[in-house]
Amino acid sequence: MKLDQWLEFFREHREKTMFSFSDIVQLTDEDKNSISVQLNRLVRSNVIKRVVRGWYQNPFNPPSTEEIAMVIRYPSCLSMEYVLSKKDILSQTVYTLTLVTTKQTYNYSYEGRELEYHQIKKPLFFGYEEDGSVLTAHVEKALLDLIYIRCVKTDGMDANGLSSITDDMYLDQFNKEKLTDYSKEYPKKVKNILENIF
Repeated sequence: MKLDQWLEFFREHREKTMFSFSDIVQLTDEDKNSISVQLNRLVRSNVIKRVVRGWYQNPFNPPSTEEIAMVIRYPSCLSMEYVLSKKDILSQTVYTLTLVTTKQTYNYSYEGRELEYHQIKKPLFFGYEEDGSVLTAHVEKALLDLIYIRCVKTDGMDANGLSSITDDMYLDQFNKEKLTDYSKEYPKKVKNILENIF
């Protein structure tokens, strides 16, 4: 396709913020090799941006960093400090997107934003809400993930370090029943730390 045809294609599909390579092949019904060459040209000429390998932004409706985070590591869910700050539970401002994933732990920098992925086991991948393609942990799950990742799984944070965060939280905003219910899936040490917080 020519440049004006590509622009019309992206404009026609403005409801999509991103396209996978297979999306584009299916929607254009053109040869895969030809599409690959054309997409590389569009990226080189700055008509479109490649998010990660196999994913492209819609220039007429660019994705948010949160949407991009979902495809860099799939499946992933926003959690921990980022969600607690976003939901006004944690009064500290958090600029790094913290996520949990069933894939390997991974750090990624995208257009000045840091994305921090932490691996959890599949049984712990629950307790989230969906907004389009973006998965966001419930605040109770975000707190449990924070305790588990920072204090139990990696030993990266001691009691004082955790207190410096929880002291800046509005603890009365948590649903205690949901915390208790969710905590059953975590190691006993997580439950013990949770009891000390409340």
